[in-house]
Amino acid sequence: MKITLQRKLERLNTDTEKMYQSIQSLSEDQLQDGRYGWSIVQVFSHLNDAERASLMYMKKNMQAGDKMQNGSVLNAFRMGFTNQVLKSSLKWKAPSYIANPPEYPSDEIKTKWNETRQAIQEYVAEYPEKWSNKLVYKHPIGGRQNLENAIDSFIYHQIHHIHQINRIKKQL
Repeated sequence: MKITLQRKLERLNTDTEKMYQSIQSLSEDQLQDGRYGWSIVQVFSHLNDAERASLMYMKKNMQAGDKMQNGSVLNAFRMGFTNQVLKSSLKWKAPSYIANPPEYPSDEIKTKWNETRQAIQEYVAEYPEKWSNKLVYKHPIGGRQNLENAIDSFIYHQIHHIHQINRIKKQL
């Protein structure tokens, strides 16, 4: 499982790097432009906040150890369906607890997000293999999930917001 998780984390980081490259030509004012809803920097902030909150939740749940529930086919199916919806360009409102992401200078949010990703990497490296099917994560739509499905949800959540960034870039 560790190799699979490492590959998924590599994909997540590669996708993030491609996203950064796609906005490289934009000025700080364009990155902060919120005339069309969230600014690009707010999208980055939202992605970071969602990943950071998920990591804190997973760390807390991990304290239950072997008492964590085991996953089932139903959990995986529900997350698979959720990921397909996230992969689409459909739009919907973010959950209220993360609906108003703060704005930072673009270099500051990148630094914060890199720190979150490093913490996720460390968490995955320390996560016991014997808990690979334990439900350590809770997605707002997909429900309770194991660590592998959590990383998948980060990937598909980011893909969902890449559609949003592309819409914003077209309007700038």
